Amino acid sequence: MANDTQIPLEVLRVASTSGSVRVQAVAGLGEVSVDGAAVVVEGSGAMVTATSSRVAVRVPEGLDLLIGTSSGRVEVLGSVGSVAVVTTSGKVSVDEAMAVDIRTRSGKVDIDAVAGECRIIGGSGGVIVGRCGPAHVTTDSGRITLRDVNGAVHAHCASGRIDITMATASDVVAETVSGRISIAMPTGTKVRVDTSTIAAVGANGECDCVVTARSGSGRVVVG
Repeated sequence: MANDTQIPLEVLRVASTSGSVRVQAVAGLGEVSVDGAAVVVEGSGAMVTATSSRVAVRVPEGLDLLIGTSSGRVEVLGSVGSVAVVTTSGKVSVDEAMAVDIRTRSGKVDIDAVAGECRIIGGSGGVIVGRCGPAHVTTDSGRITLRDVNGAVHAHCASGRIDITMATASDVVAETVSGRISIAMPTGTKVRVDTSTIAAVGANGECDCVVTARSGSGRVVVG
């Protein structure tokens, strides 16, 4: 049976010991509905504590989310506010958010669109972001793919390829111990390149942005 609350909320906290967490944002919804767990409302926030194998939550659009789980997939569907996720293992996917801060030891991270800042710290597993503002992404292993980035980028990977496509002329720092680095800038961007693995220095004199890209073993391409 669903657990509902019709009190206006600003933030939802979800804690799960094991199993998947699925949050669905619904336009026009005036309540929080939870299956598989209990919900406790405190002021403008609500807390969901899950011990079952799966918890499903329906929330109003724009709500901020704080999600913590030891294992299991985390899935956020629809349009929400800021999203913070801490998990040990399991895939993390987000459709659309104002900002994201994700910490995981293992498992793929797949983000469709972030209006603002995107922060991801991963262990093993790739990271894909379809659109975002400024990005800070770090992984131990696994490919990092950032597309349509509006803002400065810091991408660090111990082993794995890094692919970045910039929507605006912004500074980029990309480093990997092993793996190729590819950075695409908007047409006509004057770039100054700082890297030990590329012969071309880039634009002379004034520049629109600075790219620092280094790979211990792997080709670096900036264009």
